[in-house]
Amino acid sequence: MARILLWNSLTTRRRSASDTFFDNGLGVLAAHLEAKGHSVRLEDWATDEFFADLTLKPVARLLRRAYGLLLGARREGPPAAWMKALGGATMGLQEVQSALQRRAMEARLRDLAWQVVEEGVPIVGVKLWYGEAFGWARRFAELVRERAPEVVLIAGGYHATLYEEEVLRRSPFDLAVRGEGEFALTKILDLIDAMPGAGREAVLEAVASRRFENVLWREPDGTIRKGRKRPVKIVKKAVPRYGDRPGKVRIHVLLESLGCPWGKCHFCVHPHFYKKYAPRPVEDVIAEMRAMVAQGIGIFRFAGSDTPPAFGARIAEGILDAGLQVVYGMGSRAVRNAARPEVFERTVRQYEIMLRSGLRAVFIGGETGHDRINEQVMNKGVTRSDLVATARAIREAESRTGIHIDVSLALIYPTPLLEGVTDQEVFEANLELLSEFQPDSVMVTPPGPFKHSRWFTEKERFGFEFEESVIPSAMEYEYVLYKPPSLWPRLDIGLQGRSFVQLLEECGRFRKAVEAMGIPTDISDEHFLMLRAAGYEGREGAEEFKRETLLDIVSCDYRTLLGASRRINAESRRLASASRSDPAVETRSPSVA
Repeated sequence: MARILLWNSLTTRRRSASDTFFDNGLGVLAAHLEAKGHSVRLEDWATDEFFADLTLKPVARLLRRAYGLLLGARREGPPAAWMKALGGATMGLQEVQSALQRRAMEARLRDLAWQVVEEGVPIVGVKLWYGEAFGWARRFAELVRERAPEVVLIAGGYHATLYEEEVLRRSPFDLAVRGEGEFALTKILDLIDAMPGAGREAVLEAVASRRFENVLWREPDGTIRKGRKRPVKIVKKAVPRYGDRPGKVRIHVLLESLGCPWGKCHFCVHPHFYKKYAPRPVEDVIAEMRAMVAQGIGIFRFAGSDTPPAFGARIAEGILDAGLQVVYGMGSRAVRNAARPEVFERTVRQYEIMLRSGLRAVFIGGETGHDRINEQVMNKGVTRSDLVATARAIREAESRTGIHIDVSLALIYPTPLLEGVTDQEVFEANLELLSEFQPDSVMVTPPGPFKHSRWFTEKERFGFEFEESVIPSAMEYEYVLYKPPSLWPRLDIGLQGRSFVQLLEECGRFRKAVEAMGIPTDISDEHFLMLRAAGYEGREGAEEFKRETLLDIVSCDYRTLLGASRRINAESRRLASASRSDPAVETRSPSVA
């Protein structure tokens, strides 16, 4: 049967504490293809050791010390002359380190490309990510093409699903797969099996003639075409087999749904990915949890954009019925009309059962505390009252069970403005929302008109200023929230007369106001899962984790993250072992879904 090498594109340095999670997308893909009889070699370099080995450790240690001094001094007041001098020296040292990392990455990619040649691998698939990772994916494709002209190069992943034709226009890939990749790839590999000895051009011509669902290809004249989107089918998904891969954090990203039950937010691209919401059968979710537990994994992050509390409660019932002792986090929306007594009580009961089953972190998109902006600019479908009442329901469930849950609230600032609404009014409405909501962390992001969102397709309506020629820059843009706005690469996007840098500065001003309230920023639900499993307690522990891992990321001295990974993995294995050794069913309340 056909052989394929799958490579997970990545950057030369960590972007986030969660970069080394098991990749469930590639895991599902590999398991599905192997079940169909194909040979898969999976190369996932996103490990603790890879990022550490790519870094010159003495330089990283110097940078960590320098950044520690700079961060501490900035908290004390305006920058002194010595800070400016140290900052300049640090930037120079950072450039030296980045050059060394790029050289090391190039060498590794060259080696992998030669392995493709030596092993006679006929197909190479690459999971694309944004920014620097896309640049390296394109470079790897170039290296393979130079050395093995007959290899079929296939791009997939989030980036291919979002940018579609642009991926083939701006890279040497022969084909791209959007959406669920396992079904399209199976058809391509089956086709290659049916054409023994056929060259690359013959294979590509055959793929084009069949117009496979979810596949993009080039016609002989260079025109890019795409097959229709495959209807979503989320039943009987393949279950990844991770084994004991060193350097990965033993947290499994579990696909419990596709799409979004609301799917109408103007800033969101989910409606482009999936036209309708598709929850996975609960029995399939529990079966995958059992399979992961058998592999020594007891911590999960639900992959869906929104797990409604009613659906989450059904999953929770399944977890308790199965006797699983697990910990998990998820994203969810505020509950509409949550302030109504009957809705409030139902929401409390749903969160109660989720907490008893292991829910420990939830991410909620609030976007803004200004109702007019939320309704007309965001089209969020919920009000500030809904957000606050949902938060109170979660805290009531926490009180009734005695189990703490970390709640991360996402806000976009600044926002497109409406006539009669000022930035300051939105700013103050946001702070009022936070006072009432009392989240454990706030995720603050600047506004971004992503391709296929309403903010992109109706840019004049919302006041965004850009040309479609910005797409290539956006595809390779590296988001670096920890850097001051003056050091971000320029991007030709504006909003109602404000430049991109001004938007970043305003976003930073609001972030500082949140932190002045004593609320940590930029800690998501997945980070809370990590830091709690690693033993960091309370708000002080969360702030320490953020501070130390930020130093890890900016310096590439990953000592905190390496230690945290070991403790997380030990806790994940402990939970999995407890589930395997104690199959008893926990007593629970009647169904509340």
